[in-house]
Amino acid sequence: MLVRMIMKKLLFMLGAAAALASCRETSTAVQSNPSAAADAKVLRLDTTFIKASGSRAYNHTYTGSMLVGQTKKVAVPVQIDWTTLEQAGCPQVVAVRVYQLNGGDRRTTLMAKAMRDAVCKPGPQPAGSKRPDGSATAYTGAAYLKLTSEAREIRRTTSVTFTLNGLGYHDTLDGDSTATSRVQ
Repeated sequence: MLVRMIMKKLLFMLGAAAALASCRETSTAVQSNPSAAADAKVLRLDTTFIKASGSRAYNHTYTGSMLVGQTKKVAVPVQIDWTTLEQAGCPQVVAVRVYQLNGGDRRTTLMAKAMRDAVCKPGPQPAGSKRPDGSATAYTGAAYLKLTSEAREIRRTTSVTFTLNGLGYHDTLDGDSTATSRVQ
């Protein structure tokens, strides 16, 4: 009798544990797409070439999408902020920040490197702006960014060189990059 009662309790406990496990398992699902955290703005590069002191600084922003791949493409949204300052006789790029706007999406990554050219040489003005003499160029310093983005979904990496200068000019990220390679 005692054995029978213990067996009933044991079967009841096993049944209750199985019921709890089945309830827990029915409310779970595999998440293949990123959650709302994919909209996170993640800083990928923050560099200051020279300290700004005493002069008026100008802040510029560019937002675009870097396309990764050739036949199937994945867009990686990018924001580039840079500060310019009048130094050494012409406007210079003094600081650069690069953000990946969907930084929470683990299927794409963005890396950035920056190099500054402080030589004052003719450079283009922002689109649509001209100098009082009618020319579209003026003396300025520049910065060059190497942006590399990887899309794990299509197993591709794309690299582009992005130019910006002290006048506010910048290239565009239009996906016409030929530097696409396969990820191993």
